[in-house]
Amino acid sequence: MEDRKEKYMKRVLALLVTMAMTGSMLMGCGSSAADNSQQAEGESTETASIDEDHKLRVGVLAAMTALPVVDMVNNGLDKENGIEIELVNFSTGAPMNEAMAAGELDVSFIGAAAVFSLANNNSKMIGEICTDTVAIDLIARADSDIAAAGATNSEFPDIIGSADSVKGKTILCPAGTLSQFEVTKYLDVFGLTMDDVTFVPMEYAQAYQAFKTGEGDILATRSPQTYTAVDDEGWVSVASMKNLKADATAQIVVSESTFDNKQDALATMMKLVAEENDKLNGDVEYAANLMSEWFKQNGQDIDVEVSKRQLEEKPFYGVEDMKTREFGADFKNTLVEFYVSSGQLEEDLKDTVCGNVRNDILVKAGLN
Repeated sequence: MEDRKEKYMKRVLALLVTMAMTGSMLMGCGSSAADNSQQAEGESTETASIDEDHKLRVGVLAAMTALPVVDMVNNGLDKENGIEIELVNFSTGAPMNEAMAAGELDVSFIGAAAVFSLANNNSKMIGEICTDTVAIDLIARADSDIAAAGATNSEFPDIIGSADSVKGKTILCPAGTLSQFEVTKYLDVFGLTMDDVTFVPMEYAQAYQAFKTGEGDILATRSPQTYTAVDDEGWVSVASMKNLKADATAQIVVSESTFDNKQDALATMMKLVAEENDKLNGDVEYAANLMSEWFKQNGQDIDVEVSKRQLEEKPFYGVEDMKTREFGADFKNTLVEFYVSSGQLEEDLKDTVCGNVRNDILVKAGLN
């Protein structure tokens, strides 16, 4: 009798355990369904898990060139399209190259410094954002002998200065940037080299403040400093990339490892960049507010009207632009050739740099 009672109790206990497990499973399913429902309602920010092959660490500057990817991330378009972008802020391009070489960065939205990343790190240039020849100027004080010299070279009628007035002067400029390239082009107009001046490496914002206190003779600027230097300070633009006939672009560069292993993610990113560029070109008011807010986040103030002015003078490359323009031509013919001719890039590295200008990702994205 006792044996039968014991067996009965075991059956009851087993039934209770089974019921408890079933209830737990049902509760789990209910929770999952609720989570899925919430995810669907907020799909712009809540997405399915994204694997490492579709995650990109993207270096950006406090510059107009960052806007396409900044807007993309702000609106969750990266995650909606199966990739995840982490923005990493830099003050200039040289530290970007160092971070990429150290394996800390997958992608750079960068300028002239791209040349050295392609040369030394075997990085790949996979796209172009916009022309980079607007609002990158060299500035002198209105009462300087440089400004007083006026235009002295008939081949460059809008360039101000002379060999005598520029030689021996101190130039405040970030190293490894498009502005340094501009400095060398400017000196070349007068038959001078970097050995004829004192070059002081200094970041844009710091250089601007130093110039205001009387330091230096020539100041390298980019937006917004270029506009405020002339409009607010009354200083004189003695050279611009446009007046120096130096066409250059802002580049999208990726590490060798990223290029080899994350091509699907890169193609998605490039497609989104092209579409973002068309969006920003089509709504300058929106783009100007985005630009002003982006600068503010990076500790700089830029008036919305100044932002609009630059955006109108310097449109982005949209979908059709990317499909029709000769990819990499300005980069190779202007920046690479100049760095070689000026001795800043070894001649035997020229083929390496040009060989690392690759349209594979553009083709994969349907943009070339």
